[in-house]
Amino acid sequence: MTTSVLARLTLTQALALALLVKLLIAGLLPMTGDEAYFVLWGRHLDYGYYDHPPMAGWMTWLMLQFSDQALVMRLPGIATELLIALGLYAQWHRVDAAKARLLAILFSFSPLSLIFVFTLTDTGCMLFAAASYLAAAQALQLRLPPGKAGAHPGSAYGWAALAGVALGLAFLSKYFAVFLGLAYLIHFFVIQRSAWRLGLLLVLVAIPFGLLNLYWNLNHCWSNVLFNVVNRNRGGSGIQWADVLAYIAMMGYVVLPPLAWAWWRGLREQQPALLHAGIRLAQVIVATALIGFLLVSFKKTIGLHWVLWFYPMVLVGLFAAPVQQWQGWLRWMGWLSALHVALILIILLLPLSVFQQKPKLARDLLAATEAPALIAAARQQVLADTDLTPAQAAALPLAAQGYTWASVLSRQLKQPVMVIGPGSKYARQDDFWTDFRALDGQSVLIYLKRPGELASVSPWFARSRLLNVRYRGQTYVFVLAEGFSYERYRQQVLVPVRDTYYAFPDWLPVGSCPVTQRYFGAAAGTAASP
Repeated sequence: MTTSVLARLTLTQALALALLVKLLIAGLLPMTGDEAYFVLWGRHLDYGYYDHPPMAGWMTWLMLQFSDQALVMRLPGIATELLIALGLYAQWHRVDAAKARLLAILFSFSPLSLIFVFTLTDTGCMLFAAASYLAAAQALQLRLPPGKAGAHPGSAYGWAALAGVALGLAFLSKYFAVFLGLAYLIHFFVIQRSAWRLGLLLVLVAIPFGLLNLYWNLNHCWSNVLFNVVNRNRGGSGIQWADVLAYIAMMGYVVLPPLAWAWWRGLREQQPALLHAGIRLAQVIVATALIGFLLVSFKKTIGLHWVLWFYPMVLVGLFAAPVQQWQGWLRWMGWLSALHVALILIILLLPLSVFQQKPKLARDLLAATEAPALIAAARQQVLADTDLTPAQAAALPLAAQGYTWASVLSRQLKQPVMVIGPGSKYARQDDFWTDFRALDGQSVLIYLKRPGELASVSPWFARSRLLNVRYRGQTYVFVLAEGFSYERYRQQVLVPVRDTYYAFPDWLPVGSCPVTQRYFGAAAGTAASP
């Protein structure tokens, strides 16, 4: 994959090559804990979930109608960047077809675009934020004064409405789409006030999507709002300068210095009218997102995946640059992406024996890919160490102490694996799915990350037996915990969980709260005594 070849490729050839690279990476890469977690969302289709709006669950539900294989689950993530590239070309080829082709190829072969193959909450945000921008830019171009090229004022409102729908879908993917909405308010009501009617229509169309999210929260303990506004932001006081510096460095890696310098210079250049509308909107979106995330970084670490949704607009902001400059960017971008892909493939193709010197990593890789065989070995160990019958061993409920392994195991086994214990502030959707009252007096087979974790689970059971399970040269730790005490678990775990993660202000209206009502008969986390 040389840059001279990339520069000569047609758009179809370039996207086909990018697709092959993505499929190769997606086929080799073990499914991550977050991906497995969102597959469980798809198996429990809803219009909202504990920690994020529902789009990732909707996408995985759609894929589950065809197959539950990892590659199929990743198809939305694989397709997203390619669809955005096609959208960028469609938007700009009428202005300059040669440059539009380079724009689409440069975006597709940017390192983070090329290696992104995941179906996460960010996937929908990236796809629909780009679609919203492209529709809004089209609306602005169509409202040009009569006599200007491309002017069709009437259809501009249709594109503005479409931009509003896409904005709403981006918000139903991830809350950070609010920065896109804020950018629209700044652009349509401050910078280009003559287009305020388009902006008003866009915003009005998007509002019902936000109301849908609020309605889910009203009937689900306000958990989604609590997680994103309160629970995930606990801890730390004052400005977290390390996070601020990490964010600045990360944006240097995402945008890359030559592009950032050209983008900054382009802010002061006057563009032709047909270019100006779309480019200026892209610049406003990028500036709003950069500043917004910078402010967030004062209090928390910014994830690399959080900022990918506005990367297409970064490149659009450079559209006025000469073709020769785009060719130069594509030249070194191709080599940079080739290096990323080569390193990833080398790591993914290494035999398992290479990781024997790192037992924990080797164990995790096996558990992440061969869970059915591992759990079968664990059940065989139960039969060897106890008087249980094969039927009793097969019927043992499964559990893990964190959402990552509960999700990874559950996705592969195609059966519930509950999260037992207090867990963390992240990914607590299992609180809605598991009813611990039904486990009273039962035995549970629990996967532990290390033997020392036995002490943390044994207080909830009458008896606990540690099991060392050998599988493919690795030792895994399970505990056969017998005689579950629901009342003890309620006092030691469920009460603190309620008070920590489901305590919302009294002034918030409440439709229902399934978690607290199940165990405490109260809608609000603070409304009932232990």
